[in-house]
Amino acid sequence: MSKPGYADQGFWFRVIFMLLYWVVLNIAVTVFGVLLVLVSLVKLGSKYEPVTLSSWLKSVTAFIGQIFSFLSFESEEKPFPFQPWPQVNADEEA
Repeated sequence: MSKPGYADQGFWFRVIFMLLYWVVLNIAVTVFGVLLVLVSLVKLGSKYEPVTLSSWLKSVTAFIGQIFSFLSFESEEKPFPFQPWPQVNADEEA
């Protein structure tokens, strides 16, 4: 007879990582909100496109998506720092 899931050591490591990434997710959403406000203010008050801020915003958005994939058991791969930071494709910036 096989052991239940909670007897598996890997399960408990995943639970610990999920709790840590939940905290990181809350920080990342706050950073996302700050970047969103900054991009909106720059677009509102200037005729210039905030390219750097927009790429940071897209990068944080991809990171948040990776965290959600991990937390919802869609992916077994842990997000940053266990993977490289998500990069924005050049064609997505245009």
